[in-house]
Amino acid sequence: MPTLRQSQALATRRRLLDVATRLFCDEGFSAVTTTGLCAAAGVTRGALYHHFANMTEVMEAVFSDIEGQLVDRVVARLSAVAPARAQLTALGPAVLDSLAADDRTTRIVFVEAPSALGWSRWRSLDGGRSLTLIADILRRCADDGHLRPGIDPILAAQLLLGAINEAGMYIGAHQGNPTPIAHQLTLLAEGLLHQ
Repeated sequence: MPTLRQSQALATRRRLLDVATRLFCDEGFSAVTTTGLCAAAGVTRGALYHHFANMTEVMEAVFSDIEGQLVDRVVARLSAVAPARAQLTALGPAVLDSLAADDRTTRIVFVEAPSALGWSRWRSLDGGRSLTLIADILRRCADDGHLRPGIDPILAAQLLLGAINEAGMYIGAHQGNPTPIAHQLTLLAEGLLHQ
């Protein structure tokens, strides 16, 4: 059981992340200062620096938090779909529906974080759970004999994640309708499968 001090530290960190998420969405990462974040969160700069060395670390934590929530929503949606073949074709629509349901996710994951963190760091953080989820679905498709011959599940997972990320960035930049994009992702996934 956490001590009172540990509970307060966790609550402060959570408050900083919640307020930072709101500010990054409303104002953009580049417009948010440590002073502004601390004032909006009602904490001292010392409290901020106790948890984060700089605003980039704040963005990394916000991104990890929001991206984790996105993956959780997608996993929940896909868990209702079986077998792996159906999960693969439902993947793109599941991601884009989750993005459409929460504008802040699109803004953080596909607009602010790549800009704030740089492409390389953003990709290294993004590749964790998302890539594992896609690779697992593709491995199960391969085990069931549903993948077309010659398809490497790991490489295909990286390419499919890239396509999903591009779709998210397009929606984030253009506020586009996700339905035709989701359909294209489904067709792309179907291309990996035996007919």
